[in-house]
Amino acid sequence: MDIIVIGGGASGLMSAYSCANSGHNVTILEKNEKVGKKLYITGKGRCNVTNYCNTQEFFNNVVTNQKFLYSCINSFTPSDTINFLKEFGVNTKIERGNRVFPESDKSSDIIKALQNACICKGVKIILNQNVIDCYKNQKKFYVLTKDKKYISDALVICTGGSSYKSTGSDGFGYKLAKKFGHTIVDIKPALCPIRLKNKWIKSIEGLSLKNVQLSAYSKNKLIKKEFGEMIFTSNGISGPIVLTISSYINRTNDVEMFLDFKPALNEQKLENRLFREFDANKNSQINTIMYKLLPKNLVEIFLNVCNIDKIQKINSITSLQRKTIIKNLKNFKLDFDSLYDIDYAIITSGGVNIKEINPKSMESKMVKNLFFAGEILDVDALTGGFNIQIALSTANSIGKGVLK
Repeated sequence: MDIIVIGGGASGLMSAYSCANSGHNVTILEKNEKVGKKLYITGKGRCNVTNYCNTQEFFNNVVTNQKFLYSCINSFTPSDTINFLKEFGVNTKIERGNRVFPESDKSSDIIKALQNACICKGVKIILNQNVIDCYKNQKKFYVLTKDKKYISDALVICTGGSSYKSTGSDGFGYKLAKKFGHTIVDIKPALCPIRLKNKWIKSIEGLSLKNVQLSAYSKNKLIKKEFGEMIFTSNGISGPIVLTISSYINRTNDVEMFLDFKPALNEQKLENRLFREFDANKNSQINTIMYKLLPKNLVEIFLNVCNIDKIQKINSITSLQRKTIIKNLKNFKLDFDSLYDIDYAIITSGGVNIKEINPKSMESKMVKNLFFAGEILDVDALTGGFNIQIALSTANSIGKGVLK
């Protein structure tokens, strides 16, 4: 069977390998001058290719449509990815949070392994082929580029999402999917910074916080809370816990956000600590005490929010003011504005509706021998190698499950 794969990213390369490994003639059409362009920049050029965790933990890190992925992840696990890379010359290492990287710390090695796997199986890779249209006539698929027409028995669309447009992920695959009758779940940014309305944000641009907890609510209901590190930007916040939160609120209205500066202490323990500090420094100004609890350039902002003069003496702080300080140390309000645009997102949320896709083979339920893999599908996960593993696992299912 002749198969065309549109897109030479992680899912495209693995789809091609998997199909060729099942005995089919496979051609990859890649719009860029090289394959794996988005892979090349992932993990700051190191490529966090998967996450070496158990299956349950893996699914706990999938934000959208976990159940759809059960079959493909169990069929091609993180261990399988590690073994696959080793087979094609790339040793890996496991770092904090079970993140898996190539030993060389070079994303190019991951791309070479995938590319070499395809070459070993006779896959034809054609670069600089920008697909402009495709259709099906009877049993054949016709794929058109600017100057050529390709014909195949099956078509695999692995064009990615809408984030990182510079790598070629411009959302064109959604148009192709629609043309074949598929519905597209609204595209949203995921794993991206968050804009805030607070006017003081710009004055602390670049300030990073560690061991804090960020919580997001909608209509007084907790959506998600995350503990770890974050950083203030010129108009909002970013960093690991912010990126995670963004993936859970990108389809939510009326978001409220709160920052806990001291998540290790409950209010009573925090109050006890304040009592001790106040008792030992009765004649000091309140800002000198707050310097022990918060970064220096955040203290004045914090006290302004509490409506307390930074030079007020400790011995004049009232019980109500003390309670206000404790309340804001535990629940400091951040005025949510919006998520950053999708151009700033690591991954795309939304895509081809998974209800229209066979979860075991990634074949369209609407068009025979039409397949989808990777980010074009309405599945997304958190950072840590999960999204690339999803790309590889969905792609692997195409060759293993069907096309016999």
